[in-house]
Amino acid sequence: MSPLPDHFEVLAYNGAWQTDAVLRWEGDDRDHDYTVTAEGPWGRFSGRAGDCFEALIRVREQLEPLGWFLGVNGSRRDTWPSGMCRGMGGFLVYHLTPFVRLTSADRIETFLPAPRETLATIADQIAFEKYWQST
Repeated sequence: MSPLPDHFEVLAYNGAWQTDAVLRWEGDDRDHDYTVTAEGPWGRFSGRAGDCFEALIRVREQLEPLGWFLGVNGSRRDTWPSGMCRGMGGFLVYHLTPFVRLTSADRIETFLPAPRETLATIADQIAFEKYWQST
């Protein structure tokens, strides 16, 4: 994977409203300490965790009660990182398809754009991953 930029311009959604937002990340693999920050009409929220995917979850926990969804692959209902992805910083997630075994072709970048119709709450994303594990 090529070096990632330290920020991404993304779309954020709240009901019928769509707006621009910025996601920033900082940290590294050596100390497994990452921070993700989302800036938009809600202001600025940050989350800190051992990988970028989990730090993104911490940000989403703050945005969801306000009705906001971040339009990135890490917020899709059908994505989740493997342990290996988390160990490499959480910059990749797997696109999960029930009854289909994962391959490297199923890995996508956590912070790249995702279609609005694929976005879900954290609870729905966790439930889908559990369902996928059972298939």
